[in-house]
Amino acid sequence: MKASFSSRVFAYLIDIFLISIVAGLISMVIPQDKNLEKLYKEQDAIMENYVEGKINMQTYTNQIFDLNYDISKKTALLSIVQIFLSILYFCVFQFYQNGQTIGKRLLRIKVQKQNHSKLTMNDLVIRSSIINSILLNILTTALALLASKDIYIGGSLVLESIEYIFVMISVILIAFSKEKEGLHDKLLKTEVVRVENTVKEVEDAKCES
Repeated sequence: MKASFSSRVFAYLIDIFLISIVAGLISMVIPQDKNLEKLYKEQDAIMENYVEGKINMQTYTNQIFDLNYDISKKTALLSIVQIFLSILYFCVFQFYQNGQTIGKRLLRIKVQKQNHSKLTMNDLVIRSSIINSILLNILTTALALLASKDIYIGGSLVLESIEYIFVMISVILIAFSKEKEGLHDKLLKTEVVRVENTVKEVEDAKCES
């Protein structure tokens, strides 16, 4: 049976929470640029000025984009760590756990091929690159490190817009279509299904029989 929309959402939230905790712990030992805290304060001040009507939308947008570029450059190392963690978790770990992350295991769902053929590492790499924003994060981090400010701002806006549209369409398809398949599922011929019995329960049942 196909997994419900709510179970997929909750599994995803659990997974993101776990990765955020690990990334947060790692960030504590990564040296931070001394100017980063100043940039965050400037960001808060700009948002406050906009809310209070001291600056218009155009000024707010220009200032925020400039700050985001500077912040992205100074947090590039942390972004690379988060990308690495996402690849390890959503691709490698999920592959060796038979299509399950910790969130999926708790919600008793898993990813599998629609034709029940073997789920490959390539399937999970492409799938996760799309739906878990790994490709987006790689490209925007590369732009922050290698491109000029204007190219970064324009490129990141285009990439984020494409990602947003893709994810929104996938969410609608999963929530309301009979097949409950996102665009990434249709592209890779995968599906997320309920797991009625865990591996341990199956082994226990065999022992009892």
